Amino acid sequence: MKYTKSIAATLFAACALVSCDPSDFGNINDNPNYPTTSYTSMMFKYAAPYTRNFIMTSSSFDPWPALWSGYLSEAKNNQYGGLNSTRDFGSGSYYTNPIKNLTKIIEACEDETKNTTTAVTAFGSPANQIGVCVTLRSFFYMTLTDIHGPIVYSEAFLGDSEANWTPKLDAQKDVYAGLDAELTAAYAKMDASSSLSSDDVFFKGDIKKWKKLNATLRMMMAIKLADVDPQTGAARFAKAYADGGMTSVDDSFCWKFDQSNSAWMYYNGNMGYSGRNNYFGPNKIFVDALKEYQDPRLFTYCNVGDDAYLGKREGDPMAFETYRGIPHGLDTNNAVADQKNLACSAAPKFCEQEASYGLITAARTLLVEAEAAQRGWINANPAELYAAGIQASFDFEAATDKNFSAAQATDYIAAHPLPTETEAALKEIVMQRFLAGFMTDGVEAWSDWRRFNIPTMPVYQGQLNENHDRYPSRLAYASNDYTTNNDNVLAALKDLSTAKDDPWVRVWWDVADNPCPVGTVD
Repeated sequence: MKYTKSIAATLFAACALVSCDPSDFGNINDNPNYPTTSYTSMMFKYAAPYTRNFIMTSSSFDPWPALWSGYLSEAKNNQYGGLNSTRDFGSGSYYTNPIKNLTKIIEACEDETKNTTTAVTAFGSPANQIGVCVTLRSFFYMTLTDIHGPIVYSEAFLGDSEANWTPKLDAQKDVYAGLDAELTAAYAKMDASSSLSSDDVFFKGDIKKWKKLNATLRMMMAIKLADVDPQTGAARFAKAYADGGMTSVDDSFCWKFDQSNSAWMYYNGNMGYSGRNNYFGPNKIFVDALKEYQDPRLFTYCNVGDDAYLGKREGDPMAFETYRGIPHGLDTNNAVADQKNLACSAAPKFCEQEASYGLITAARTLLVEAEAAQRGWINANPAELYAAGIQASFDFEAATDKNFSAAQATDYIAAHPLPTETEAALKEIVMQRFLAGFMTDGVEAWSDWRRFNIPTMPVYQGQLNENHDRYPSRLAYASNDYTTNNDNVLAALKDLSTAKDDPWVRVWWDVADNPCPVGTVD
């Protein structure tokens, strides 16, 4: 009993010394690796890397945006070349990670009990954070709706506040309208006289550049309305154009990979992980187009030197005839043998582990503006915007390749003037967007093909099946979408042209016919 009393006395004395409730264990249960205070800068840095998924895809082993835009082909097999009906896309991780984080930042900045704390203000003013996060979140929403069509938008994240765990999927028309309104309000909220901290991994806190990206996103959405609602598209575009989009290489929205998150082509290009079963190189469509245009960007996009898989290729690396692209979707039995004879791979700058890729470039922005000017949507000279877009593309490549001269753009533009007839001019503008978009434009380049059927995309015998003879126009919903939200997914399908969750069904703004001729290998 004396022993028991001694322990009790000791415990009582300890509690008395710290003057605390015996049930209060202080911060003993706090995990220092999981802080209870959420810093908005850290949430932003967690959301940011998800942008890189849309350069090629969310999986480096199936770069479908680059495959279906005519940029890349498989050189060792035909795993992703076949035209089948099983292609789907899981958007769930974008909601639970980047979109959720950006939404939480916006909510914290709007909450007067939080927006004066260091956890918020260390990243910058609440108003600028709201504007930036709305802009980046809109990039995700825009890309997801361009992939699927209807998506969860207006009822996203109502689970906590309204116990709505099965949100509706909004029609793409409504998503676009909502995003344009959100972006316009966000543009007005941002104050370019102040900045964010260096935790802004895209623009180092430069709000002027965020405002340019904001206006660019609005223009990119508005131009896609040209065939379905040109009056609305023109009005939205004119407003965004007046606000001012990207005009120089320094404005471009880019992602730089690092050693912990290696560039996609580091795994599957002409360097690094050469033993992979998946090996991708420049598509024959793309290489042939560059050769036809005598486009010197071929020499900064592509490579004919030593290659870990293809080996040593012969020929003058500064001669157009040396380069041969890889036909997409050859018959599996012949793929390896045929591709080994081809002479072209992606340039080393794309295959470095820490490569920098464009997400949205000034070149695309200016060439989108050229399309709007050609349509009469803005008071601007389409030929001047066309030339500026090409020059911006040459500038962008020169910034990443010391052996490439942006000065070559002058002669190139002179050799390829903008046609005077409207239809021909639009085709040339879109073709130049294609030639400028290698490893930069991702889903946007695929959207151009869906709208214009530019470039013409042949399919090969190894791709054809009894149901399909052209490339997909959207991606189906993932099985998990049906498991968790079946009724709303089925309801959303009514917004698609055939009410089927099929990759060959077009999204709202896509009304073009996209025939694909059967290709032959020369």
